[in-house]
Amino acid sequence: MNLKNDLLTGQDLIVFGEDFARHPHSLEHLLRPLFGINKIIWVETIGLRSPRFSVYDLKRIYGKLKGWFGPKKPSEVRLVPQDFWIVAPLMIPFNQWKLIRSFNTWSVKRAVNKVLREQGFKNPITVTSVPNACDYVGEFAEKLKIYVCVDEFSLWPGLDYKMVQTMEAKLLSKADVVFATSESLKNNKSNGKKETILLTHGVDFEHFNIGSKAFSENLNICYFGLLDERSDQSIIQTIATQSPAVKIHIIGNVVCDVEKLRAFKNIIFHGPVGYRALPDAIKEMDVFILPYVRSELTENLNPLKLKEYLSTGRPTIATPLPEVVKFSEHLILAHDGKEFVSAIKNLRKFDSAKSAHTIEMLKSNETWQAKARIFSRHTSLHLGVN
Repeated sequence: MNLKNDLLTGQDLIVFGEDFARHPHSLEHLLRPLFGINKIIWVETIGLRSPRFSVYDLKRIYGKLKGWFGPKKPSEVRLVPQDFWIVAPLMIPFNQWKLIRSFNTWSVKRAVNKVLREQGFKNPITVTSVPNACDYVGEFAEKLKIYVCVDEFSLWPGLDYKMVQTMEAKLLSKADVVFATSESLKNNKSNGKKETILLTHGVDFEHFNIGSKAFSENLNICYFGLLDERSDQSIIQTIATQSPAVKIHIIGNVVCDVEKLRAFKNIIFHGPVGYRALPDAIKEMDVFILPYVRSELTENLNPLKLKEYLSTGRPTIATPLPEVVKFSEHLILAHDGKEFVSAIKNLRKFDSAKSAHTIEMLKSNETWQAKARIFSRHTSLHLGVN
């Protein structure tokens, strides 16, 4: 049998992704229901962007070097599921240089093949959500190669657009199955063999369902997640200026210039908070905001945070990106700072019945378990099993 409770089981998988369990990302969430019922090698690859001399990048470099060469403290040892191996090959983050890219390919293949031999993997399935895996996918006698496209990487600020486009084209040509997390990506990413499958993000509902609360006298407004060039800082500034009594809490890594925001006394930067600690960090928040710059990059975006915000049971105000508009009955749409401010002023009219309806929708259709079943069903169909 290859399906158990509608989940793929009994398979050998190689996953090329970001660092495992550092801060769960979409591919890790999607595949987590398959842990323990499949044999999995998780390969921690480097990012697409060459590092800059920023605090965030320097910390990431230090963490990588420590992981490769430093001793592990008991607190740093990650708990991994049964039949699960983490491989962290030595890699250099300058893929635009041919020699370095060749070295990275050699290093990854060497590290992965070692575990394949030791653990008796045969004809595995490879799964990846990162375009630079194009150099490794297809090198391990796979019976199926899967690409889960989660973003329009070629438009990300700070990336070598031509290099990323070339990488993704190579990966798509190798992939047997392509999943995409938004309608726009589904329409634009194809392997030329079979139709790309829409598989939107899920949510760890129980983790984020912190329950309703009475509004604070002075509202606590929250944005949690990565704050980068896609975030519309002008909206946050407008809220801070026109609603001086509210407090705006920004929780997470900041990888862009936010000096203008730091000038406001009612904007509080909390820094990054671990995934497990997030529910406690946000439990006193009254409303969550998703302010995005409208661009070709964000038009392709399906915000992972959206369903996490909705799961809280608290109001969410968001820029009307195409994938956000699909949930218009469950949140408040606002085009600019003025509309965000207006929505905040009218929050006390928030319909609690709407929240209950949203909660039921998320629990029924949008959990990561539900998304893993969709992934499993399509994967099994391509394997020709049931």
